[in-house]
Amino acid sequence: MIIKEARIDDRLIHGQIVTAWIQETKAKAILVADDKAASDEFTQKLLKMVVPQGVQLIIQPVKIAAELVKRDASDVPVLLIVRSAAEALALLELGVSVDHWTLGNITGRKTDQERVNVLKYVWATQADADALKAIRDAGVEVRAQSVPNERSYDIIDLLGKARFYR
Repeated sequence: MIIKEARIDDRLIHGQIVTAWIQETKAKAILVADDKAASDEFTQKLLKMVVPQGVQLIIQPVKIAAELVKRDASDVPVLLIVRSAAEALALLELGVSVDHWTLGNITGRKTDQERVNVLKYVWATQADADALKAIRDAGVEVRAQSVPNERSYDIIDLLGKARFYR
């Protein structure tokens, strides 16, 4: 498999993925690396319902997804999606190599006082910021971008402006 896009998005698969990112990447498969989704039959059914016909959906726990990526030598273009920065970092630590991670949506709730709004569609905790910085420190670009035709942002710069790093 060839990872065309590695995306962090707490919604996993949604309209922007289906209408923009699959087309942009010409992905023939979506690999969701997420422990929760892999163990939740209802979530799996929902995700399968929104994936376009002709696009394979693979939902695996993070560790199994890492092994799959490392051993699959096919030339199938894949969109890799994780729910959180922690899962992206875990994949990196398990030996999954990507040249960048694109941060999509990370929601914030008014009741979640640990989360800070750093961009219209990105709310982060200190743990999120630390994981994203660790990914960047490992030499992997980390950017925020909602859809392919919109501007991308250096998320580490935005986290610094939000005072996660002094």
